[in-house]
Amino acid sequence: MDRMRTYIWEGIGWIGALFSLLAFSLNSLNVIGSQSVQYLGMNIIGCFCLILYAVFKKAHASWVLNSIFLLMAVVALLKANGYF
Repeated sequence: MDRMRTYIWEGIGWIGALFSLLAFSLNSLNVIGSQSVQYLGMNIIGCFCLILYAVFKKAHASWVLNSIFLLMAVVALLKANGYF
């Protein structure tokens, strides 16, 4: 059971990394804009998964950094949709 839990957390970490890297790559290739819902949404999902993984690993610097990135992405998404 412990091994299965570790695999699940590792999977969450890799999903987060994939979403963050995909968002960055698509933006860098001018496929999506940095203020688009797709870009910000992928960053939100990626950061959230990476936060969960970092908490599991007790990697404090990583979850703090990703929490700040997540907050910035949420604020940017709200601003892009006219809430600010």
